[in-house]
Amino acid sequence: MYSTLGLVLVLGFGLLAVQLSRASRMRRLAMVRVAMQVQEIEGAAEALEPDAFILRTFPQRYRWAALVAGVFVAGLVLALTTLPKPYAVGFAVLTASVVYLFENSRADRQVERMESQLADAIDLLVASLRAGSALLASLEAALREARMPLREELDNVVGRIRIGEDPRAVVQELALRVPLESFRLFSHTLLVHWETGGSLTSALRTVSRTVRDRLEVSRRISAQAIESQVSVIAVMLITYGLLAFELKSNPGPMKNLLYSVIGSSIGTALMVMHAAGMVWIWRMSRIRF
Repeated sequence: MYSTLGLVLVLGFGLLAVQLSRASRMRRLAMVRVAMQVQEIEGAAEALEPDAFILRTFPQRYRWAALVAGVFVAGLVLALTTLPKPYAVGFAVLTASVVYLFENSRADRQVERMESQLADAIDLLVASLRAGSALLASLEAALREARMPLREELDNVVGRIRIGEDPRAVVQELALRVPLESFRLFSHTLLVHWETGGSLTSALRTVSRTVRDRLEVSRRISAQAIESQVSVIAVMLITYGLLAFELKSNPGPMKNLLYSVIGSSIGTALMVMHAAGMVWIWRMSRIRF
């Protein structure tokens, strides 16, 4: 029974790793094809190598960390404890879900910081343009005041425009490197201005106001979702606290239950349901707009 369970666990993690690798490869190929189409429009695709089109997008993700952490914890449970083998599955799934949520939370914080810095940079850009500066000089002024991670992207844009590259291709690549709605809106605004002319300051003011409104709505949604997330954590703490209390007050029968086939199966199912509940609540609180 346990050998079959271990085989199922290994096969499941193997299939998950294959799917993640395939998704990463397809995403990379899509970025290559889009960038090649951009260069073909500019008439210089034949002079470039395919590896030059592989762009490092923002934010950098570590989706494989959940899988690695789950397998590592399962190995520790099997090697260092005398718990029944089904508990290794429960600890692996629970650990993987926690690492997955932390990784997504880290990425969300980076995205929020990047969009907030973009709104500040656009405000400075608008002020420089209204004072009579050229667009490149205004971008340089925004670059001097920018902080990481936006500073790296603006430095790339300004530096490539200085050495003579087509500003339209540079801005299009910015939207590819930072695949966020706010950056696509910013890059499209600049492209439309270069193609048709018109007042850039009023358009950029609208973009800045839109970005700040998006950030405000996102923060309100996050604040309202904290209540449900805290309730899930409280239920989990109460469950494991009661288990620890029972083990301390009446250890004999509880250990017999936990080490039995039925008890280990119930305990593993409970941990898996806790992990599914955390991910479910987190996904329900992520409203796309």
